[in-house]
Amino acid sequence: MRDLEEKIGYRFKGEQLLAQALRHASSLSVDSASLSYQRLEFLGDSVLNLCVAEEVYTLFPAAGEGELTRARSSLINNRNLYELGVRIGLPETMRTDRSVRSKGGGVTPKMVADVVEAITGAIFLDGGFLAARSFVREHLLSDMGVIDLAARFDAKTRLQEHCQADRNPLPEYRLLGESGPPHSRTFRIEATACGLCSEAVGSSKKEAEMNAAAELLARLEKKEGQK
Repeated sequence: MRDLEEKIGYRFKGEQLLAQALRHASSLSVDSASLSYQRLEFLGDSVLNLCVAEEVYTLFPAAGEGELTRARSSLINNRNLYELGVRIGLPETMRTDRSVRSKGGGVTPKMVADVVEAITGAIFLDGGFLAARSFVREHLLSDMGVIDLAARFDAKTRLQEHCQADRNPLPEYRLLGESGPPHSRTFRIEATACGLCSEAVGSSKKEAEMNAAAELLARLEKKEGQK
């Protein structure tokens, strides 16, 4: 527990909440299912959304509701939460029945993502909103991560403005394909604008579109710089 707290960056007043956040329902009897991470996951999901909503609201002062929703979704997804969970060692510290780990799937990315939400909820109950926000900012909203999001998120708007300035047709996005298991899909998108095309992938269609727009915009700006 102490090692995990060091990685999380938060010391719990008591270990009960952290222990519950790590406890999969398979390790409990039916009568004790409420002591698994599911209730904390429910709470943590809302806390996590509030923390990220506050961040993107500040980060994109000119964005509308739809744009803010897309920005939040690009940060809060199972892939990002799973990667966060791996960084702090959750797959090894989660408490599951042996049968779960002996199965082919074992501890799934979705389970790890759920525990990240549960830990967020546990920190909120133990230390309040500021402590939970600090955890989210440090581990999910790192400076480079937010800067990268800002660049990719803004790329679609800037690409559209680039086309309008030159009186070109607006950018078009086409789904080329998708792959991967249901809980971890990868989408490939082609963006076309100003006579150029770029392809990119993402964990959602919207994320792939942002990445393709950023790549295409970089190519257009480089081309103009060479004139």
